Amino acid sequence: MSATGTRHGRVLLIEDDPVLGGALRQRLTLEGFDVVLTADCASALAALRRQRPDFVLSDIRLPDGSGESLYRRALPLLANTPIVFATAFADLPQAVRLVRAGADDYLTKPIDVEALVDRIRATLAGTAAESAAESAAAATASSGVTRPAIGSGPQAWSAGMPAIEADLQRLSSRRVPVLLRGETGVGKDVAARALHHRSAWQDQPFIAVNCGAIAADLAESRFFGHERGAFTGATTAHAGFFEQAGQGTLFLDEVGELDARLQTALLRVLQDGSFRRVGGQQDLQFQGRIVAATNADLPQRIREGSFREDLYYRLAVVELAVPALRERRDEIGPLATRFLAEAHARDGDGPHRFADDALDALRAHDWPGNVRELRNRIERAAALTDGDEIAADDLFPERRLDDGQTAVDSLADARDLAEAEQIRRALEASGGRLAEAAERLGISRTTLWKRRRKYGA
Repeated sequence: MSATGTRHGRVLLIEDDPVLGGALRQRLTLEGFDVVLTADCASALAALRRQRPDFVLSDIRLPDGSGESLYRRALPLLANTPIVFATAFADLPQAVRLVRAGADDYLTKPIDVEALVDRIRATLAGTAAESAAESAAAATASSGVTRPAIGSGPQAWSAGMPAIEADLQRLSSRRVPVLLRGETGVGKDVAARALHHRSAWQDQPFIAVNCGAIAADLAESRFFGHERGAFTGATTAHAGFFEQAGQGTLFLDEVGELDARLQTALLRVLQDGSFRRVGGQQDLQFQGRIVAATNADLPQRIREGSFREDLYYRLAVVELAVPALRERRDEIGPLATRFLAEAHARDGDGPHRFADDALDALRAHDWPGNVRELRNRIERAAALTDGDEIAADDLFPERRLDDGQTAVDSLADARDLAEAEQIRRALEASGGRLAEAAERLGISRTTLWKRRRKYGA
């Protein structure tokens, strides 16, 4: 933690070298950042799905894929989160391709940690300013009491979903638990909020909890609260999620990720409505409604023994399926227009319309990340596109990788890439011997050493 005792942002670090990864995590943590360290593409993508970070730094070579394969799969999850790749000189062509395809930058190894820290701080300062502006706008917009409805919110639903809309309307006056299931990003949280705001207790709190993003050792305290002195560091009493929700709605997103101990504790609350703070002696009553959501196959997890069957039936008193965006294609155009208008209103400038090829590309895409991917792609394109119009390549920049070519904007770029490649070949041919490689290249050993440093070798 920094000297001020505050955290400056969440950094996702993707590095398979345990020494380098550990050193970077230690330094960035000391600088006040919350660092999540992963060692391969699969775990990095899982971390992105759990919680979007403020900054991503990834090695360009990973055990289960290249920087390009990671970027293609991560882009739908990033929105306007910066992603920077770290590379040695031999991978410079790939690094440049990634930047041309929409990655924010690349760094050469060995990494200048001081410059990296300054870069992350500058990026997060800009993000904080944008968040403050958004919060101020939201406070102004919410000065009166509103009742967001499914179909009128920022993730409006299509007219082709009357069944679930009718179910939400019928359930709005009842406090029975509801389980929303569907793929990641379909809008289960939107459905939960619509259910809350249609209810008679809309003025009570709506507490949203991402069950997959809470550390196991903190989960009990976060859910049920704790008394002062209950454990080391508990200097004051704390109200947990159940108390915070009061008579409102507690939304448990990714409920399938709860560990066994929390599943048992949650079952007790659902059975008799009672819970107890950590270190407490008195039972408290939960009087609100629990709405849960999952993209997991809970019956399969029950068969595997990782999810309690009795908890499933308590949560799924009413179970609703939220369709994927590819099943709601008539919604894509209106949603895209809405998201772009929101981004333009927030930023005050930038593109405010789609080119024809962009709309065609949006309609043709399969949307594996659903509505969340749609929003993320539009926000990223709006932030990075110059001019008034967003084209298809702005929305799907990873397609620029498909031609296999390294685009360069200047002779200097072309010279650097060619020089890096010649150095790589000379070192390879000479078995790594600098003197021999320098002779092959017709330069001095000192010049070769300097140029290796320039390219991060």
